[in-house]
Amino acid sequence: MWLKSYLAIGRERPTWAWVADDLMARVVNETENAREGKARTNTFLQHWAPKAAALPRDLKAILAVARKYGLRQEGLAFERSILRNMPMWGHAHTNEKEMKKLTRRSGATRCLIKNHGAKTVGDFETLANRLEGAEHKPSERCTCRSCEHAITEQACSNPHRCWSKAKQMLDLLPQKWDPRGEHPEDYEDKEMRDAEEETRYLEGAALFDRRITTRGTIAETFRIFTEGEGACNEKLETRTKEGGRTIKAFTDGACERNGFGDARAGAGVHLEGEEARSRSVRVPENLEQTNQVGEAVAMLLA
Repeated sequence: MWLKSYLAIGRERPTWAWVADDLMARVVNETENAREGKARTNTFLQHWAPKAAALPRDLKAILAVARKYGLRQEGLAFERSILRNMPMWGHAHTNEKEMKKLTRRSGATRCLIKNHGAKTVGDFETLANRLEGAEHKPSERCTCRSCEHAITEQACSNPHRCWSKAKQMLDLLPQKWDPRGEHPEDYEDKEMRDAEEETRYLEGAALFDRRITTRGTIAETFRIFTEGEGACNEKLETRTKEGGRTIKAFTDGACERNGFGDARAGAGVHLEGEEARSRSVRVPENLEQTNQVGEAVAMLLA
């Protein structure tokens, strides 16, 4: 419960969790990424780790539980509000080596932190978008309104340099974590409404919800009991193809000696009018051998 409360990043997060963030951010190795103190916000969201030996017992326990149960961020897609609220400095899903190169102490990095107050992906996106301004010129002597505002109101000596650095850092983001460009949230709700309209008068039809976007706050992105080296960060394309045809698929799962130690489960898919593509498989041995798992595998195959 302590770990869950700590990860409740958002308006409802308890005060002690913010204090814990600050304590952890103060006890890191100098070689860690996001070296600037103000850039370190959360060890589970960035490429840095606290020195466990220097932490209070309760915080050590939180980190130990996270390691034990394989805590990490996972999801097929995320809404832009989540992507934009992620910290940009040391972003956990970027290439750590490349991020370290870009965030070496320099005039631009200091200015982004101190003068622009840039912390999140959304902050950096806003700054990078100014490069596309109609009046902006790619020069430190640019006199467009955005540059003038940055110079006079934010004490920025070279806005173009800062905005270019912001874009370079954004470009390190994997597609799934980059708010720029198209994401499933842009079309999946409309496609779901269209599908509901199409199946409204089909007797006995049960519509499968194909929406994959995780919504809410960053807290919704955390998962436990994960396995493997890391989550896949490729952006998924789930748009329904126009002009496609309807295929009826029948799925089922079965298990011989269900409930016993030597149980063996299988899965089958029958495609009406596409018998050559129908198939049956044994459930892999690394999965639980039950009827329910067989049915789930069959749906995955379909």
